[in-house]
Amino acid sequence: MANPLSDFRRFANFKMHDSSPPSNDRSPRESRFRRIASRARTLAIFYFLLLFAGTHIPSIGHSGPSFNDKWGHFGGYLVLTLCILAGWELTIGRLHARHYFAVWLAGVVYGAFDEWTQIPVGRTCDMNDWAADTIGVLCGIILYQIFRPMLFAIVGVSEEDLDKRD
Repeated sequence: MANPLSDFRRFANFKMHDSSPPSNDRSPRESRFRRIASRARTLAIFYFLLLFAGTHIPSIGHSGPSFNDKWGHFGGYLVLTLCILAGWELTIGRLHARHYFAVWLAGVVYGAFDEWTQIPVGRTCDMNDWAADTIGVLCGIILYQIFRPMLFAIVGVSEEDLDKRD
């Protein structure tokens, strides 16, 4: 069992001018993996905030080219779902059915909340937008399952690495 006092001493002896942090016994591969997981989580949070802000800017009319906003809702929630699943799986390890269900449920509930909270800023609450959000979440989950192996190949993680994090 590790002695908490020795850990404190090691931390207390860390010099401010020393460029390297106290030794944490992590391999370069593990450090790289943690950095990628942290960036994936940050991307998911940033994208969520961007999506929320984008859907709550007051409507100023349609002066641009015609665009069916249902595709925007679909794509926005699809990308959000992909970011959340990647960040979550890289952080906690292999995702199970309950995790996918939680992401689906959160996406569906947030989509409804997003539509309702657009009313105070002069935008419309549209059930078809919410349906596009929901379908985007579902397709995001399906696409994540299909492209998971590619993500892990790019990141340099194997299924066994995920099982160790579980």
